[in-house]
Amino acid sequence: MTTEQPLILDAASDEFISKIGSSAPVLASQKGFWNGVRVSYYEYHNAVETPEHCFSQHLITIHLNHAVAIKEQLLNGHLRCDRFRNGDICLTPATAPVSVRLQDASEWIALHLEPTFIEQIAAEVVDPDRLEIVPQFKLNDPLIYQIGIALKVNLESENACDRLYTESMATALSAHLLRHYSTKKPKIASYSDGLSQARLRQVTEYIHQHSAQNPSLTSMAEMVQISPYYFSRLFKQSTGLTPHQYLLKCRTKEAKRLIKTTNLSIANIAIQVGFVDQSHLNRHFKRHFGVSPSQFRA
Repeated sequence: MTTEQPLILDAASDEFISKIGSSAPVLASQKGFWNGVRVSYYEYHNAVETPEHCFSQHLITIHLNHAVAIKEQLLNGHLRCDRFRNGDICLTPATAPVSVRLQDASEWIALHLEPTFIEQIAAEVVDPDRLEIVPQFKLNDPLIYQIGIALKVNLESENACDRLYTESMATALSAHLLRHYSTKKPKIASYSDGLSQARLRQVTEYIHQHSAQNPSLTSMAEMVQISPYYFSRLFKQSTGLTPHQYLLKCRTKEAKRLIKTTNLSIANIAIQVGFVDQSHLNRHFKRHFGVSPSQFRA
C-alpha cells in the first residue's frame, strides 16, 4: 500500500472511480438524485488494491461475499488485517486517509453518507463541530446491514428513483451512527405528542399536492423547521404512517379515483399519480384495497 499524499475524492462525482483505479460498480444510484447518500454495489472476481485516499463523505462498506476475503486497511497510519465475509462492515469517517487491499474475490455495498446529513440531526442536541465519527475496521451491526440491503434492493427495483424512501433510510442511518459510533453520543430526545395540527396540515397538503412528483424528506422537514429525523418520528406519531407510507397511500387513493372516474389506461394512471409503472401500482393498490386495479375497474 502506498504512502503518497492521499487523493481527495468526492463520491458525488463518478470521477473518483478512475482516480483510485477501481472498476465501475455493478449498480449505483444516480449522481445527485438521492439526497444525502450515494449507494453502490461492487463485485470483484480478483484481488483489488487502492492508493491512499480520503472521501468527502463517510463511507460504510457492507460485505456480501460468503467466501472469506482477506482485507487489509491502512487508516491514519494504522494497519489492520482480518477475514471478511457476508455481514462484516467497515466504517471510514470523511476525510480520513485510507488505503485498502482485498486479497480475494469479494462483493460489497458502499454507502457514502454526506456529513451534513448527520450534522442536521446532531445540531439539535450537540455542537456538530465537536462531533466525530469513530472509524470501525470490522463490525457486525444488524441495523446497518439491513439498511444497506434495503437500499440495494431499492436500487435494483423499479423504485430506484424513490427519493423519499432513500432519504428516510439515510436519516435513520445517520441517527444510528450518532448514537453508536461518534465521539459525542447525544441523547436523542423522544417526543410523544406528534406534530401540531397546523404543521401536520401544512405537510400533508404538500404531500397531496406533490404526490405525483418525488417529494423530498428534507423539504418537508424544512417546512416545519425541524431535522428530517425528528420530522419522520413526529409525522408517524401523528398519522400512524411514515412519510413514505403516507405518500404511497396518497398515490393509490388518487389512482383509485382516476380508475373510477376516467377511461385512462391503468398504465397511464400509474405514471400520472407517481408510480414508476403499472406493476408498481398493482402491488401497492392490492396492498391497500385488497384487489388489483383491473379487478377494481371491472
